[in-house]
Amino acid sequence: MNYNVLKIKVEQYLNGLNDEESFNDIEERKEREEFYCNYSKDKIIDMDLDDIYDFIGRLWAMIIWGNKHYIIDKLVNDNGFDNLKKQIAYLLYGEDNIEVRWDNFKDNIKGFGPAMMSELLCYIYPNDYMIWNNTAVNAYKNLEIEGIPIYNYQITGKKYIEMVSYAKNIQHFIKEKYNLDYNLLYVDYFFWDVLRKYEKEESNEFVQITDKESSKSLHTELKEKVKDIGIWLGFDAKNEVKVGTGAIVDAVWDFSVNNIGKVTYVFEIQTGGSIDSLIMNLLKAAKYKNVQGIIAISDEKQLETIKKESDDIFKDSTLKIQLWNINDVLDVYDKLQAVNESVNKILHIDDSLGN
Repeated sequence: MNYNVLKIKVEQYLNGLNDEESFNDIEERKEREEFYCNYSKDKIIDMDLDDIYDFIGRLWAMIIWGNKHYIIDKLVNDNGFDNLKKQIAYLLYGEDNIEVRWDNFKDNIKGFGPAMMSELLCYIYPNDYMIWNNTAVNAYKNLEIEGIPIYNYQITGKKYIEMVSYAKNIQHFIKEKYNLDYNLLYVDYFFWDVLRKYEKEESNEFVQITDKESSKSLHTELKEKVKDIGIWLGFDAKNEVKVGTGAIVDAVWDFSVNNIGKVTYVFEIQTGGSIDSLIMNLLKAAKYKNVQGIIAISDEKQLETIKKESDDIFKDSTLKIQLWNINDVLDVYDKLQAVNESVNKILHIDDSLGN
């Protein structure tokens, strides 16, 4: 960690606070901690649907969604209502160590990422666990911390605890240098205020993963990001959809046009495995009358191969495969996430679940 940069940023943050801002920040932190600490293990398990809307909907990680009911309904439908509550209770209050609880939750719950998991932990144990999200990733990059996990699938319980250790170092630095006894929720406010932006280096290119398990995990994460991008842009976006008579594709974006009907865009993602399978799925989808675009997502090297191998196959097709670099997908996701966070804060959508 670059402690010179840390010192500069801490002083920048402290100097930028006025008494009213500091008071409001402290009050908000207390309010959030009190709300979530009010939920015991049994109270979480006993939640009804309205309770879980409130419990999940209040998370900062949910501010990127205007329609929170839609996202929470999907969490309930994908995981089962009772199972979702049981797993949240176990993550927060289970008797196993946090590494085991974290990995168990990841393995058993779909769509509830590290940002939401860590935020809940931080509210209930603000001196023990940090909030791990894009803001923390960028903060650590600015502080020149090495070994930062970039993708959600890389955040294992062991890796999360490693990242927490750096946050605790920052917490101790602030206490020793400035005599401020703040918890890790305060550290998150500090990150957000002065360290959340990071200028990407031109050499920061996606590296093709050869490990099968990691490739599968990244593939799943990218499917979710492509779906989320579609939702943010106003499409009806889904993963693992059957298109036409035989193609089950990674993601689709649909929208309806008056007098025309449904228009569909189809996405296939390549992080490993067979390129032939990707091309054939897109070829099958291209024959479906509603499909107006077929898009292959991969790194630059694989996209070149996809283009070469698909040119002859698609020579008689009215649609051609469009290419979308994984780096560009991740960049679009990050920017749209930031836009949604900003707009929803302005509109105070974070204050209620909305519709």
